[in-house]
Amino acid sequence: MKNSIKTLAMWLVIGIILIVVISSIIENTDNKLAYSELLAKAEAGQVQEITLSSDGTKAEVKLKNENFAKEVNIPSVDNLMDSLSNNMKAGTIKVTEKSESIWMIIFSLLTPFGILIIFLIFWFILMGGAQGAGGAGSRKNNDIRKKPC
Repeated sequence: MKNSIKTLAMWLVIGIILIVVISSIIENTDNKLAYSELLAKAEAGQVQEITLSSDGTKAEVKLKNENFAKEVNIPSVDNLMDSLSNNMKAGTIKVTEKSESIWMIIFSLLTPFGILIIFLIFWFILMGGAQGAGGAGSRKNNDIRKKPC
């Protein structure tokens, strides 16, 4: 049983590494836009809408001449807002912010407890459960009870 758990854990680690490698290879650069390009396109009047992520590190930019949104890494939301303030006042750019899903908030709060519980379960299993704990079901106590006094 111990070998099967170790094998399963090894395959889980291999699977996670494989998923990370494949996702980094497949990452599409056509939907990316540099921050400097965003500012230049905003000044040129080519930006229609900007949707900021809930944490303010990324934004989806909808350009006037394209059908799909491009992703931009935002170094500073304050600097971006300062740069776009004239365009927002004129009404040429609409800036919105995505709200974070309630499920993501709950998941992020419960994740540390889940990891701790999984760790404790694996540790308990790998240590052999309660067999060596000296409880009523251990071999040591059974041997003592069988000996005549």
